[in-house]
Amino acid sequence: PGVPTVNALFHEWQGGVGGLLLRLWKKQVAVTFHTHATLLGRYLCAGNVDFYSNLPHFNVDREAGERGIYHKHCVERACAATAHVFTTVSVNTGEECEYLLKKKPDLICPNGLNVKEEAAQHEFQNLHNVAKSKIHTFVHSHFHGHMDFDLEQTLYIFSAGRYEYTNKGVDMFIESLAKLNHLMKESETNKTVVAFLVFPTETNYYNVDSLRGLALLKQTREVVHSVQEKIGARILASVAKGVIPVGDKILDSEDLVKLKRCILANQRRELPPIVTHNMTDNSDTILSHLRRVQLFNQSADRVKVVYHPEFINATSPLFNMDYEDFVRGSHLGVFPSYYEPWGYTPAECTVRGIPSVTSNVSGYGLFMAEHIAEPENYGVYIVDG
Repeated sequence: PGVPTVNALFHEWQGGVGGLLLRLWKKQVAVTFHTHATLLGRYLCAGNVDFYSNLPHFNVDREAGERGIYHKHCVERACAATAHVFTTVSVNTGEECEYLLKKKPDLICPNGLNVKEEAAQHEFQNLHNVAKSKIHTFVHSHFHGHMDFDLEQTLYIFSAGRYEYTNKGVDMFIESLAKLNHLMKESETNKTVVAFLVFPTETNYYNVDSLRGLALLKQTREVVHSVQEKIGARILASVAKGVIPVGDKILDSEDLVKLKRCILANQRRELPPIVTHNMTDNSDTILSHLRRVQLFNQSADRVKVVYHPEFINATSPLFNMDYEDFVRGSHLGVFPSYYEPWGYTPAECTVRGIPSVTSNVSGYGLFMAEHIAEPENYGVYIVDG
């Protein structure tokens, strides 16, 4: 047989079965197997073990067997062992593969993003302001009746990703929010932080409070727009007569009644919900943690929280924007992951001009620390994982 002229690339152990079969059938195809993480690594980190200290010492067959993934683990090892070329996404995942899959990757291929260059530097700020105004709209809707904070003095921070509570550092993020809330209340600052947690899980659609807020905002906007048109017409008519309009010449009694009705409709006694959906599991880990640290969106809280257990996209009635725009409209992304082979989320922040926090055990964090002398100058803050 001659030298293979076809190269087949297989991602992850599920797709890697195709590479195994090509090798088994002795086809003249060069097989490349690329893994974005190891299955056993994900399970071990989710199990609250000291993963990085014990990495060289794990009995991989026993650990996989105890977690019910032995056969999947064997397939993954076979994919790595039989491929002509074995690659992965980062140096830390390469070390993980060496110990858990018993094969050192031939090549490290860092993940990339399709970056659209803006026409000019100021475009970042313009796009940020446009996207931020959409988040403002959501906040008006979600916190109706409790808008006792100034949006111009409000910062939007978020964390997002797969629902892997420990691996993605959600536990650390929530604890940090609780501490930040305490410090901000003590300092009596006029600033407010609205923190979004975007981690998809099972739900039973949006809750009533979220949808009611949306309907009230729409109704209020319609009333305000109609009043604005009337006021504009009155001012124009008055100025045309050479008279400066004042008092009831601008806002008449009928307009005042409409606006008062809107104010009354937006009032509510109950606090704004900390979650936007009806959870299938009311003992959900993230929800339980928010309750435990008493982040309830009370008036005194300087840190407000919104747990959105669904990916954000333009079809969402609550946000009406794509995730990319949501990132662009925020002020900071926080991703203190304990297990993160690469980490697209902080990279997505960087390319959209938004600062982010990542960890020194994530592939992206290690890559930035290795290639840039002072990553914080580029808006990337690396914390200990």
